[in-house]
Amino acid sequence: MSRPSLAPEVGLLAVVLVWGVNFAIIKVPLEVAPPFTVNLLRFGVSFAVLGGLHLRQCHVRGVPTTVTFVAGGPAVVGLGLLGILLYQAGFILGIDRVSASTGALVIASSPGWTSLTAHLLRHERLLALGWVGIVVSLLGVGLVIAGNPGAAFEGDGSGLALMLFAALAWGVYTALARPLLQRGATAVGLTFWGIVVSAPGLVALAIPEFGGVDWRAFGPAEIAALVFSGGLSTGLAYAIWNHSVLRAGASRTAAFSNLVPVVGVIAGIVLRGETVTWPQAVGGGLVVVGVIVVRRLGVAPLVSAEATEAADRAVHAS
Repeated sequence: MSRPSLAPEVGLLAVVLVWGVNFAIIKVPLEVAPPFTVNLLRFGVSFAVLGGLHLRQCHVRGVPTTVTFVAGGPAVVGLGLLGILLYQAGFILGIDRVSASTGALVIASSPGWTSLTAHLLRHERLLALGWVGIVVSLLGVGLVIAGNPGAAFEGDGSGLALMLFAALAWGVYTALARPLLQRGATAVGLTFWGIVVSAPGLVALAIPEFGGVDWRAFGPAEIAALVFSGGLSTGLAYAIWNHSVLRAGASRTAAFSNLVPVVGVIAGIVLRGETVTWPQAVGGGLVVVGVIVVRRLGVAPLVSAEATEAADRAVHAS
């Protein structure tokens, strides 16, 4: 069996970097505006970025902009509502109520949901070493967060519950996206149309908050944070993630979620002057080891050779 290409890992490491930093960055606009308003504003940026990329990609390939819907219209709508509207609603409400490190810890549980969903749908088979890798990574995540004295579970627990809901939604989204991508949907198109179908819900959730928003409070830092979060975290990173789901598989891709808390700690050092303890350093090493085990040794695909060849052709065509 040939070794998997390193290309998906490079893209996923970029996604990990963006998403890890985003836990701290998104706190900036949340200090001056309510959650659903922040969500709507950053997805406005995402719509512009991904819309431009989608139009360009379709023009280069000579295909209509609706090519993703040809692969499965109802599935595109369902995945958009799950991965954009529901996941992001849970995320933005949760991260507004817990610390960045706590949020990163809970979201890191999503690979388990991805693997379980992929198993139930018989898209992939997680081998014994894959389960070992996931357990090792989660132990590492626990050490990363436990080593940070400020990472307590804050408030009444609703933030934790919301983040758990978001982790479940994202894990299921990752597992369900691959079959659609294999049928011809593009990674950029799937993300862009997900935003389009979720737009009415995003607007409906934000409108009741508008009366209490002080728009003058948005300064350069808040605007820059929205551009970063919308253009990269919920924009390009989504597309790269979906591309990797097609190329590397759902479980292998999802395993990289466990690296996000490590990046969050590093971002805390750089942006907030935090310090790293020995438990955090050891935990970070365990997370990396666990991801490598899952990616290289722990997953067996349960797809036909024809489907694999079709996926490869779709990747090369894009």
